[in-house]
Amino acid sequence: MPPTEEPKYMKTVVFEKIQQLRIQDKPIPSLHPGDVRIQMELCGICASDLAALRGDVSDYAPPVVMGHELAGVVVESRHPDVKTGERVTLNPMLSCGHCTYCQNDLDKYCNTIEGIGHDIDGGYAEYVRMPKHGVDTGKLIRVPDSILPEELLFLEPLGCCLNAMRETLFQNSVAILGAGPIGLMFTQLAKRAGLATYVLEPLPHRRAVAEKVGADAAFDTSPDAVAQLRDISDGGVDTVISATTNNASAISLAFESVRRGGCLNFFGLAPEGEELRINLEEFHYAGHKLMASWAFSRASLEESRQLLIEKALDFVPLLTDRFPIAQGLAAFENAAAQRGVKTALHP
Repeated sequence: MPPTEEPKYMKTVVFEKIQQLRIQDKPIPSLHPGDVRIQMELCGICASDLAALRGDVSDYAPPVVMGHELAGVVVESRHPDVKTGERVTLNPMLSCGHCTYCQNDLDKYCNTIEGIGHDIDGGYAEYVRMPKHGVDTGKLIRVPDSILPEELLFLEPLGCCLNAMRETLFQNSVAILGAGPIGLMFTQLAKRAGLATYVLEPLPHRRAVAEKVGADAAFDTSPDAVAQLRDISDGGVDTVISATTNNASAISLAFESVRRGGCLNFFGLAPEGEELRINLEEFHYAGHKLMASWAFSRASLEESRQLLIEKALDFVPLLTDRFPIAQGLAAFENAAAQRGVKTALHP
């Protein structure tokens, strides 16, 4: 019998334009010298992908195969420093590597930034091409086989959380708004830091997961629940991290939960056009510290990698729903409806 030809096409989930996502058969990416081909095992659906599809964020260049929370294996390498069979994930921000920002581990501010899954085809596919420039600038992250794909897909978002933890001002207590995957990782990191940790989340099934992974208490977002939080924290928590969509209600909830002089980190994305309006006199006397953290650094991704090796966090309750790429539209609908916690795609 003649040998079976390898398939030349693969299933992908393509963000074509706002409100339009499509399953497409695309050619398996060809490699140039120095490139690497990765076979995708799992790729998580990120809140930023959902926001892009809604039209709430603009840092995507459709048409593009989305997906940047990737777990995979190198199946072909044309780079001398990369071997086939290595388990990998990606730092999805490809930057120049030599500007002032890149030299100071602030790649996200580089003027030439290109995002895998944003501008370059990403992980909602059977195979992903990592260009030579990405390998040369350290954006291919190798991990030991002891890290399972179900853990590895969290390396990049955990790096974002670690970056925020370093930037945020903490004292003794923290309230985390939202018990999605990001909020639940913040919950575990806050407990590791020895903080009294409270979670505010409207969905009962997510509140239950927050308590399972270590929250001291999980509340709904009703006025009575906020009053209870303020009571047990002596007038409000020291710090609030908003790990949810920062719409008007979340912004209000953040200010209602924090004490005078406390820190608020608006980590989550915001709907297009959302504004934060402050009475400066009231702000002056309240003494709040306002900030926003986003993305990761190379250092925070390395710290994330180490925490995964140490099995320091529990990801089992976070990854709740998996869909094949061919059912990618249903996967996005599931994630948007917040039916579980984390939704991921697989070949």
